[in-house]
Amino acid sequence: MAGIILRLNCIFEVIVVGNWVTETLPQRLETLGLDSNERLGGMIHSLSLAKGETLCPSSLGIGLALLRKGTLMRQVGFHDGTLASTELLFSGHFIFPRGVNREVENNVTHRALEKSELEWLGLETLYRLCRQQDGFLEFYLQKKNRYSRTVEDHLLLRSILSKKEHLIFTLCMIFSARLRRDERVIPITLDELCTMTGTTRQYCTKVVAELCERQILINHYGSLELVDYGALKGQMGSEARRHYDLIRAKPQSS
Repeated sequence: MAGIILRLNCIFEVIVVGNWVTETLPQRLETLGLDSNERLGGMIHSLSLAKGETLCPSSLGIGLALLRKGTLMRQVGFHDGTLASTELLFSGHFIFPRGVNREVENNVTHRALEKSELEWLGLETLYRLCRQQDGFLEFYLQKKNRYSRTVEDHLLLRSILSKKEHLIFTLCMIFSARLRRDERVIPITLDELCTMTGTTRQYCTKVVAELCERQILINHYGSLELVDYGALKGQMGSEARRHYDLIRAKPQSS
């Protein structure tokens, strides 16, 4: 299968073959002009996640990770035991955990929606790179801040938009990221979509069924396939479309 070239933030390019990112984490960092191969040596760790397995990056001391294969759902746990998901991460995306000690309780996890592979740097290695290279520090802080703002935006939109607007908005954001790599299928169940959008199973099923009846989506019961992206965006109300256009106009956080 031919590689698909994705341009992110006009800083580097990512080549995806199938569901794999061909570049390793050191190679991705080298694209930014960082002398990573020489400095990192054997400090890169690999991690495999089976479908359904959950990862808490901070508990492992992960400072920066690259998702090379698979799909992760980022989840935030609240003190009352409920979970809210903010986004899906696909191969080629960076993961920016909070810089905390592994003994500190952390409420952010990532659940694999399919078999996934990551490469990551430990916090101490990350901090050392930041001290040694101004370019790396600038890259890390800029990306982490943009990522945090994007997550905050998605959480706040739940209280601004109606249930249906937020559900359609979420689907549009997910598929827009997928379409940039010429992919139209996302491995997500209706239960997982409910978790992401904060809707009930009954309501989520009703909206997805309507989209399928209008030949906008196909529900494969374990994945959703996009048929008509323009028609999907057309289902958003004016308020949801305004926020969608504002977020899409901002630099991406990957």
